[in-house]
Amino acid sequence: MSNLVEEIRIWNTPVVGSYVLWRFTQGYTDHHSEGRPPVLLLHFLASAILTNKRLSDPVTNLRKDLASYARSFTDKKDVDLFLSIQGRVKKTRLYTLSSIDLAIQHGLLFLNPEDACLYPKNLSGKPSRGMTPKQSVKSLGNKAETLGKWFSAYPVSQVSTLLKVVL
Repeated sequence: MSNLVEEIRIWNTPVVGSYVLWRFTQGYTDHHSEGRPPVLLLHFLASAILTNKRLSDPVTNLRKDLASYARSFTDKKDVDLFLSIQGRVKKTRLYTLSSIDLAIQHGLLFLNPEDACLYPKNLSGKPSRGMTPKQSVKSLGNKAETLGKWFSAYPVSQVSTLLKVVL
């Protein structure tokens, strides 16, 4: 299957997006030095990166941090792809909003309007039989958690600077 067809197959529903953004939020909150959750805006960046295979492939636990992720595009001379994140944020905006809305509706995330942060719900039980995400979705969830961990190490302004985007 081509990369584009695979990307469309996986990302054709906000249900996958809500799961992935929930995992991103968990990763961010679990690794933040003060246990703070991410502001809403960071979910748009995460969604833009995670919905593109070429942008999400370098998101691995083998990489040290977000700065290393950003440098990987310069090292591979793939700067044009890296600079496309800003456009992808705009392109995936409605999808991201739908995913966040669905995650809130189903209790995976909670939006606090006072600080504009999304808080993750900690799920205690295992999913019932047949409700476990497919391996490809689990893999995206792991990438989302790693990305959340990386984002948590920097203030929003520095994340924006490292990824060369305007929020």
